[in-house]
Amino acid sequence: MVRVRACRIRGLAWVALSALLIAGAGTAQALAAGALKTVRYRGYVVQIPRNWAVYDLNRDPHACVRFDRHALYLGLPSAVQSCPAHAAGHTEAILIAPASRLAGRTARAASQTGAPTFARRLGRSATTFHAGGVVVVATWERNRGAVARALHRSSLPPVPPTRRASASMTARAARIQARQAGAVYTGLGFDACSAPSSQAMSAWNASPYRAIGVYIGGVNSACAQPNLTPSWTSSQVAAGWHLIPTYVGLQAPGNSCGCAGITPSQASTQGTAAADDAVTDAQTVGIPPGNPIYDDMESYSRTSANTSAVLAFLTAWTTELHNKGYLSGVYSSSSSGITDLVNQYGSGYVEPDDIWIANWNNQQTTGDPSVPATDWADHQRLHQYRGGHNETYSGYTINIDNDYLDGATASTASGAPPPPPPPTLAVSPGATGTTSLNAKWNAGTGLASWLALAGTSATSLTPVGRVSAHGSSARIALRTAAPYFAVQALGSSGQVLANSSTVPTPAFLAVYGHSAFVNAGSRVGGIPAGCYTSNPCHVVTTITAGRTVVAKTGTESIAANGAGILYFKLTTQGRTLLARARGARLPVRVTARDTAGRGVTASLNLISFTTTGRGPARSLSASPILCSSAAPVGFSPHASASSRAQSARGCRSDAPRSLPRSRSWSAATSLGTCSSP
Repeated sequence: MVRVRACRIRGLAWVALSALLIAGAGTAQALAAGALKTVRYRGYVVQIPRNWAVYDLNRDPHACVRFDRHALYLGLPSAVQSCPAHAAGHTEAILIAPASRLAGRTARAASQTGAPTFARRLGRSATTFHAGGVVVVATWERNRGAVARALHRSSLPPVPPTRRASASMTARAARIQARQAGAVYTGLGFDACSAPSSQAMSAWNASPYRAIGVYIGGVNSACAQPNLTPSWTSSQVAAGWHLIPTYVGLQAPGNSCGCAGITPSQASTQGTAAADDAVTDAQTVGIPPGNPIYDDMESYSRTSANTSAVLAFLTAWTTELHNKGYLSGVYSSSSSGITDLVNQYGSGYVEPDDIWIANWNNQQTTGDPSVPATDWADHQRLHQYRGGHNETYSGYTINIDNDYLDGATASTASGAPPPPPPPTLAVSPGATGTTSLNAKWNAGTGLASWLALAGTSATSLTPVGRVSAHGSSARIALRTAAPYFAVQALGSSGQVLANSSTVPTPAFLAVYGHSAFVNAGSRVGGIPAGCYTSNPCHVVTTITAGRTVVAKTGTESIAANGAGILYFKLTTQGRTLLARARGARLPVRVTARDTAGRGVTASLNLISFTTTGRGPARSLSASPILCSSAAPVGFSPHASASSRAQSARGCRSDAPRSLPRSRSWSAATSLGTCSSP
């Protein structure tokens, strides 16, 4: 998935208009070709290519000031810009704003944070300077000289230096503080290119979202941020919004957005510098140490050069953020940056604390096929599940991306108490395909019920049962043998308070049903069984009646995480015992054991039957995980032939219809006349 992400300018409401980006080519030729037009604004004259758009921000306050398109902006970016959900990169663009109004706003913002004034740092492909009564912000892609000529200057001033945040804590103490302060939020969120106005945020209290991604800066941010100030940050946090501070730094050397890229030989140095810059940006908008900052690494081709440069950049990013007391987060596509990080997980690589997975699959979950369930499993994931589109609440429309969060978010606090640990879960499979879940959550009050989830893969779980909570622990009995389980702790209104990790079911064998039928003529019968292991099961089965062995099989195979039939043939003595059994039912004990040493023992009844007419056609097919009957699979000895066939095709579940499916035995039979002796 190619994700060209929303990018924000830096922290001060304005500094935002100084954060800029790269994308586009051919402007130098246009500037030199003479196809120019002259524009005058407050006494300042600029000559730009005729095909550039000119935006008068006083007349069109909804115009989005962004530096990834060829344009001239006149005036100040407004609080009601209508920006796309995503934009990235720099191209040749110019903003001319009144110096007096800009200075006033900047002074107010600076007084609240002690941060540097306007245009603290714009990146290597941008600059700003005063000219009479205006401030000029200019960006370029390749030809800085051509932009200088458009502005009637012989050269452009150097970019102001970055003030680095002081490192007052040791690296270890900083990491401990950061881990404790990053508040986990679980629920829906959104991100947009430019921070919405306070009025829009208030209106969006009617939305289902309670988290918002805010782009605090970076050399590759594209949209102006007139609203993003310390007062905006504190107001939104006080209103209950959870913030996702995002920094759009250097991208992969070969990237999809035409953005400024990492220099492979300087990747570690650049990653450290990006973290220092991001810390300053975060503090500029009122986000102190102890909070997360997410680096936005756009989609890229996973070549050797790209992967090695990105990984070197990100490990330096994480290390430096920890040194400064912040949590490290990384946003990237599931098919590029996230996959590269997954491949390093557990290898000693310095991993980010949280990951933000871009995969537009419309799934409101943090599970992803590219990320194993055991990686970043302790409330350390965000998922961007839908790309840019408009949504409207209480009359305010914003172009947004959709997110589902179960990870660290930011506030204005630097020492928030650590979140409670997630629920613990133990999975105990039963011999007959049932499973017991033992859940526990020591998190104080508020727990009202437990929701059990099951699935055939660690990243695809659906609800399979709910029980009321009595105390901090619960035992949940399920008629399913799914390979994976998890639980959610729910509040009184059904809201999710916490999620357990996804737990694989321990490897085991299962024998289904309470009865097995034996053909009176051939003495052959079959027992439905399941193999819940990562490898095929090679099973030997022994059937005893009391102390008498009435059948023993050779080695029979069942597919991994599948089901099959264990066929047996009664001994002569076994046939005699069955013929003499009371009620034509012979109680037996079945012991199945595979070559790996796993075994299962179950009690059931052998029932003799005879048939006339055409023999049955047998097949194996998948059936639902859960069965509400006492015997998940098997025929009742008193059922009619038609009802037996219907029962065998699959039992009705008392779980939702969207349950995941596992393999269990189901026989679709065409029976002739069937009767018990």
